[in-house]
Amino acid sequence: MVKNGLVFRKNPLYEKCPSCNAVGLLRKSRARSTKEKIIKILTPYGMYRCKKCGWRGYRTKFILTKQSVKNSIVYIFLIAAVAYIVLQILKRFA
Repeated sequence: MVKNGLVFRKNPLYEKCPSCNAVGLLRKSRARSTKEKIIKILTPYGMYRCKKCGWRGYRTKFILTKQSVKNSIVYIFLIAAVAYIVLQILKRFA
């Protein structure tokens, strides 16, 4: 996993197959329908296929950890606090 800010980026190719639990046999699969293409573009999910059992489905490329959720909450709080302070300063001088 590669640390990338608030989330960890992972490579689903090295994960276990959800159907047969084979490790390292997942391969990228191209999106075949319009629905699959939209899901691939708009979400952090991609299509994968197992070479051993033929399972085909979505796997995420990112994972959230407890620490990343805590960091997100802290950042949101800080942004809200700064926005409030700037708003009060603007009201005072306007």
